[in-house]
Amino acid sequence: MDFRIFKPQGVLRDHVQGIWSLSVPPDRVGEEKKLLFSDAGSGIMFNLAGEVCFGNHCHPEGVMIMPNSKEAQYVILPPGTVQAGIRFHPGMGYSVLGKRFDHPVSIADEPEQLSFLAPLQQQLLHCLGHQARIATMYRWMTHHLETDDSAPHAITEIVKAVQPHSRHQPIPVSPRQIERHFQKWMGMTPKYYQRILRVKQSLELIQRSPDIPLADVAAEQGFADQAHMTREFSHIAKITPKQYSLLVKKKKQVQGR
Repeated sequence: MDFRIFKPQGVLRDHVQGIWSLSVPPDRVGEEKKLLFSDAGSGIMFNLAGEVCFGNHCHPEGVMIMPNSKEAQYVILPPGTVQAGIRFHPGMGYSVLGKRFDHPVSIADEPEQLSFLAPLQQQLLHCLGHQARIATMYRWMTHHLETDDSAPHAITEIVKAVQPHSRHQPIPVSPRQIERHFQKWMGMTPKYYQRILRVKQSLELIQRSPDIPLADVAAEQGFADQAHMTREFSHIAKITPKQYSLLVKKKKQVQGR
């Protein structure tokens, strides 16, 4: 699988985690299967060639809105797959798309709400290569934000304010209001969002340092103990810390050959 991602700065930085493009060679033997970890974000997926399965949902060619990610799920990519997409920061999908989606939705299912994405899909179908697709989505997203006054700065501030070890200034919003905002924008509680972040940060730490003792990871990331971390991983990441550490070590060994 050939995967490229661009992480924008400037005007898109607070809205978009990444703009990406991938392809699976048509002559590949068998399907590509990957575990996608939860990040609490949502996104727009342009399925340009091939039927792709996320978890229990299979999607034909077209445009799909992917809901806020609450748990890890497997993606299955057949040979010849071509995809591209925009991944939003938590809460920002609501801002850009005008509503929260709780399950994958095709633009054909909501033509009045999502028809504005169809022209971008057509542009992407005529792009040759990753860089062209990423540049096309970047220009579209920049233009969309410049002409869209519905992207409240408050989403960024409120979401960042509840992150563990946040250094943001206190915001004039009550805990009850924050709870309502999170349910409206993301379909989850602030506490569950913090659980996702804790697991995500732990995965990143193990990725960087696969030989680190797991008890140290648990202590550094604020879990009650290693058993608590394992339970959280099993629920949110669908893999245990030990299993993930072994996978990372194996991958690094293969790359080092």
